[in-house]
Amino acid sequence: MNTATKTTSFSGNIPVNYEEHLGPLLFEPYAIDMAERVQKLNPAAVLEIACGTGRVTNHLLKVLSDDAMLTATDINPAMLNLAKEMVRETKGIKWEIADSMSLPFGNETFDCIVAQFGVMFYSDKVKAHQEAFRVLKTGGTLIFNSWNMMSGNIAVQMVKELLDEYFPENPPNFYDIPFSYFNTGLIRMDLTKGGFSHIDTTLLKVNGYSPNAYSAAKGLLEGTPVSVGITERNGEILPELVEILAGRLAARFGAKDLSVPLEAVVTTAIK
Repeated sequence: MNTATKTTSFSGNIPVNYEEHLGPLLFEPYAIDMAERVQKLNPAAVLEIACGTGRVTNHLLKVLSDDAMLTATDINPAMLNLAKEMVRETKGIKWEIADSMSLPFGNETFDCIVAQFGVMFYSDKVKAHQEAFRVLKTGGTLIFNSWNMMSGNIAVQMVKELLDEYFPENPPNFYDIPFSYFNTGLIRMDLTKGGFSHIDTTLLKVNGYSPNAYSAAKGLLEGTPVSVGITERNGEILPELVEILAGRLAARFGAKDLSVPLEAVVTTAIK
């Protein structure tokens, strides 16, 4: 993920918990959708921004043509290193640490750019869109997704309610960031400022999966920097919160084989 501050830093054990527990719950269905959209374009050169632990990367490599080249990037070295371990394929892929607001690539280099749940973390979204526009070839496509409002993503809403309950005066606020970029009018305006004119937004509702409620709770509380905010406030309470959240998730979705409703905005823009 693209990150810039301590409160949004995916470091330590967070990347592993993110991939193992949060990946199937929140990201896998959208990764499959992203790869399907790219496959229809049949691009020869693809840039993935904020590749995280490589979940989308793996799916892209399955659908791209044999002679296509995928450049997978992230600003976070810990996430990129884990992605290299998770993605076993070596043919047709390059890895690079890159900042979305200062891409180290020449003008009109890529046919397609993708970013799964990274745009919300950009400190300057217009600048990042300008950079994407710059490195896209004429006629190229930018595809990214961003979470819909938190109330449309019940499991995360349950995390917020739990943290508000335990830290009423100063709750850890990490989740406010990824669930803040859902206004399609604002998205279109930012992309227009970035140079794009052919823009489409679609609300995509899917279901995420988790093998059990404990795994889901561990991912939601230990697979993101919200865990840092919790331990900063109370260094011993995190395991207790995981157990409590697991119980609430089990009551809502079942103890095993959870199917959790998700909502995100999928945006495409053509240069």
